[in-house]
Amino acid sequence: MQLGCTKKLLDYLGKKGGPADAGIEPLLSWSAHLITLNRRHVVVAANDSSRYGFVLYGVKAKDIKVLDQLLLDGIRACLETECISPELIDRYLSDCGESVTFTRTANRTNVARLNKLCERVAWYAEVLTPDELLQRQILLSLNYDLITNKSTPVKGYFIPFEKLAADLSARYDTPPYRCRAAELEVVLELESVCRRRIVVPLSYTFQQLHHGLQQLFCWQDYHLHEFWIERYPNGRLKYTLIGFPREDEFEGETTRMDQDVCLSEIFPSYDHIIYNYDFGDDWIHHIRLVRIVEDYDKNAPVCLAGEGDAPPEDVGGPSGYAEMLRILANPQDEEYPHIKSWLEDMCCEPFNLEQVNYGLSKSARSSYLLR
Repeated sequence: MQLGCTKKLLDYLGKKGGPADAGIEPLLSWSAHLITLNRRHVVVAANDSSRYGFVLYGVKAKDIKVLDQLLLDGIRACLETECISPELIDRYLSDCGESVTFTRTANRTNVARLNKLCERVAWYAEVLTPDELLQRQILLSLNYDLITNKSTPVKGYFIPFEKLAADLSARYDTPPYRCRAAELEVVLELESVCRRRIVVPLSYTFQQLHHGLQQLFCWQDYHLHEFWIERYPNGRLKYTLIGFPREDEFEGETTRMDQDVCLSEIFPSYDHIIYNYDFGDDWIHHIRLVRIVEDYDKNAPVCLAGEGDAPPEDVGGPSGYAEMLRILANPQDEEYPHIKSWLEDMCCEPFNLEQVNYGLSKSARSSYLLR
């Protein structure tokens, strides 16, 4: 694979780098630059055609010796995260070449594109994981950007992840997406029925699942959340995925950040977990594995069905919601005008399958951008 490196990166690697081969198809060629974030060396790489990019964060001297393999592994991880067909990934990497050829950047245009991508990477400085070299958790949102397409007679725009998939599909004449996914039944603990059926790629992290659940139940992500994976026989939590740094880990409890755990690590080993949202109201969602889908042909979650409307945010938990429904059922109640006015101001709408799926298609990619 040809990797066009900026002078700064070549100097850091101790390589001279020959001229880039202009005859190589842009889809099969990548460019890279070296920047510093949080006092760490960061390699930012981008595909020369789609401008799809990824980040190696905290590169050290020992990593330089195997940087070629780290870059190839990074490209594979990008394609897996995007739910590209495994066969397509193998064909693409084979065509790129099993070894990396370090060259100078092909032209000033590629350098300018890298600089733009590096500016975008800097937006994510606060959410990069110190213990991970490849920052998989930002791939979806990092590559959800509107890029001006100057290579066509009429100015247009493209989004990197969409162009990458389109390029691969055109080159190999096959649909780009196929991956393993989990079909999940999610039931909210309420006196009334409130359930959703969803399919989620197993490559998604639990943080991305969290954002999907927010869409499913019309939550606004105002509050903290956890995933309860396993309990001891006495009911104490044994294994928890948390959405925020927590110092009060209890004896015998294992906690991990949800952004660092993919669904494939939990399903199908566990067939029932719990998602708790808002530690004041304690909205308990039971997530049950229905089946593993071996040939899912999409790159985002899809809601298959839903029943019942979700409660509004900050209503006071299940008991508060039941009280709200009681008041709304009686226009003569003295609290009725106040509760009706309050509910109209809340961002809570009746379940709409089409609207939910539109939100799901955006939620995982825009999660960091909305912070």
